Amino acid sequence: MVMVGGTIAATAAPIKIVTVNDNFASIAKSVGGDLVHVESLVQGSRNMHNIQPKPSMVVKVRRADMIVRLGMSQDAWVDGLIQVARNPKLFLNASGYVDASSRIKKLEVPTKDIDGSQGDIHKDGNPHYWLNPLNGIIIANHIRDQLIRVDPENKAAYQKNAAQFEATIQKKMVGWNQRLTAVKSYQFLTYHKVWAYFFDAFDLSNGGTLELFPGVPPTIQHIQSLQTRLGTTYRPTIVLTAVYYPKKMGQRFANNTGGQFFHLATDVGSAGVTTYEGLFDYLIEELTK
Repeated sequence: MVMVGGTIAATAAPIKIVTVNDNFASIAKSVGGDLVHVESLVQGSRNMHNIQPKPSMVVKVRRADMIVRLGMSQDAWVDGLIQVARNPKLFLNASGYVDASSRIKKLEVPTKDIDGSQGDIHKDGNPHYWLNPLNGIIIANHIRDQLIRVDPENKAAYQKNAAQFEATIQKKMVGWNQRLTAVKSYQFLTYHKVWAYFFDAFDLSNGGTLELFPGVPPTIQHIQSLQTRLGTTYRPTIVLTAVYYPKKMGQRFANNTGGQFFHLATDVGSAGVTTYEGLFDYLIEELTK
C-alpha cells in the first residue's frame, strides 16, 4: 500500500510471467525488472523432449498473466497445460502468449521430406536457438512488446530495461569473441545437434555429431568413419556434449582422437549459472581454460 494525496491506494501487483525454462526466465526478469514476478516450469539443463507435466505446473499457468514458451514443436506439453488451466490470457495470439522462437532465424530447417529413418529430425529447424546470445536480444524485445500490451502504463520502463539488456549482450559479445580466439582453429564434435547456434554466433567450426541421426545412438561404423575423417583434417578437436547426454561416449572419442572433452550445461539454473549472460560467461570460461 502507498499514500496518495492523503489516502491509501493499492500498488499494482507485479505481472506474473511463467516461462518454460530458466533461460527465458532470466531474460524476462531483465526486461520486466521489479514490475514482474517470474517462475519457470523447468529448472536447469534438461532434455526438453523428455519433460513430464506436473500438477504444480498447471497451478503456475492458471495464475499467470504471460507465458514464454520454447516453440518449434518442442514443448507441445505446454499446450495441454494451457488448456487444462483454462487461462484465456495465455491462449494463442492473446496478449500474454509469447512463442520465443517466432522471431528467430532458424538453423537446419529441412528442405526435403523427412521420415523416421532419419531419426528425430526437427521439421521446424534446430530448436536450441537460445545458445546464440544475439537471439537472446530478439527474445528480450519480443517479451518487451508483449509486456507493453499487457501493461502499457509501464511501457517506458520495459523499453529501457530491454535496451539495457541489449547493450550488455552487445558489449559482452566483444569480450566473448576475443576469448574464443583461442579455440577458433579447433573443429568441434558434439553428441547431438545442440550447439549449432553457439557455433554460428561465434564462428566456430562444426565438425559433426557422434549420433548418426538425431536421437539415434552412435554406431561403431559411424564413429570409425568420423575418426578417419578427422585424421585427414590435421586440426585439433574439441568434443563438446551437453550434460543430459552420455558422457562416456564423448570422452572415449576424444581420448581416441587426441582431442579435448567438455561436458557442459546448456542452460541457466545449472553449474551455478544464474543469469542468461552468465550462461555464456560460464561456457566460454570452460572452453578457454
